[in-house]
Amino acid sequence: MILITGATGNIGSELVQQLSAQGAPLRIVTRDERKVSHLDARIERIIGNLGERATVQRAVQGVERLFMVTLLTGEGDTADPMLIEEARRAGVRHVVKVSSLGTSGNSRMGRQHREKERLIEESGMAWTFLRPGSFMSNALQWSGPIRAQGKVFTPTAEGRVAPIDPKDIAAVAAVALTSSGHEGHIYELTGPELLSAHDQVRILSGVLGRPIQCVDVPVTVAGENVRKSGAPEWMVEGLMELWTAIRSGNGGILKHDVQRVTGRPAHTFEQWCQEHRAAYS
Repeated sequence: MILITGATGNIGSELVQQLSAQGAPLRIVTRDERKVSHLDARIERIIGNLGERATVQRAVQGVERLFMVTLLTGEGDTADPMLIEEARRAGVRHVVKVSSLGTSGNSRMGRQHREKERLIEESGMAWTFLRPGSFMSNALQWSGPIRAQGKVFTPTAEGRVAPIDPKDIAAVAAVALTSSGHEGHIYELTGPELLSAHDQVRILSGVLGRPIQCVDVPVTVAGENVRKSGAPEWMVEGLMELWTAIRSGNGGILKHDVQRVTGRPAHTFEQWCQEHRAAYS
């Protein structure tokens, strides 16, 4: 049995679809049963909150492999440590954890991801860490400004990253969860090309067939906008740190572990745009 957390998220939903197509025995945890009502009836559902021990204990019972993807919550997070502890007690053999490409650095968010990895390492369970960089799906945040103004606002200027399709992260996870030889491995996951926000907007504009203007804004302005949206201060500061690093040219990391693990190239940003063009209509 494979337990998938974050089953309704960008990565988890793709992973459920891929593993379900393979006929793998799956269990998912969700707070809202309506969000998974469309899934194959053979997929087991645990309805509850992974922040509650009783839910976690039911979820890990009889599980051999665990897929973990959790949101950072700042200091004092108890959900992940509890899940790791109960998984170990239940006899889970292998944990595949989504972490971050920034884990190898010294950023605020990178340090938080590394703390999660360390807990798994110390548990004694076998592990595989997936460290993706920027997600292509982050470009969905541009849909509102594009529809309203025909503009995208970016704090990263011409700084380049290699954004990855969440579907590719899920594909690597599916291999790690269903085959041997991935224990103790760290896979650094990026897309196949280094692109600035301006490059991405040009590609998206070409796919949509209409002009889109990419406007640079200061990191402080973007941070204040995130703060006004209600984001906690640790997140605002972490994002500003990340944007500054990219803007300064420190985000240009290109890896090929997607192809190495799955046997096929990672999707391009243009392919992702073609698949999601309806989101900008």
